[in-house]
Amino acid sequence: MKNFFLTLHSISMCLVVGTLFLQSLTVVFRLRLKKREEIDGAKNIQKRIHKFIYYPILAVTIISGMVLAVKTNVFAEANWIFLKLGLLLILIILGILNGKQIQTDVLPKKYAMMVHIPIFLIGAGMIYLATIKPF
Repeated sequence: MKNFFLTLHSISMCLVVGTLFLQSLTVVFRLRLKKREEIDGAKNIQKRIHKFIYYPILAVTIISGMVLAVKTNVFAEANWIFLKLGLLLILIILGILNGKQIQTDVLPKKYAMMVHIPIFLIGAGMIYLATIKPF
């Protein structure tokens, strides 16, 4: 059963980071569109992806991660999990910011263009912590 949740958690984590990364890039692409119809169409697709793909996959990731943490008793044995949980909170905040950026352009273009960089770095850091378990 542990292997099932580990696989589920790994796949869903990749999908969360990938969806956020792609969504932040599409926000940048949408900011470059000129025609109102194109902007509205892109915004509609972004809203649907964020609502119907990002949030359900995020829930699967969090639930499978909690099950894994309980099954492996990781909170009693490893300190790296607390750093990973901190990175998770930052990733969730970036996801909320991404959702707000999709609804209304809350970030200036230059900052909207940089959101995908921390998403990538935080995702890479979380994967590093989970695989290497440095401390």
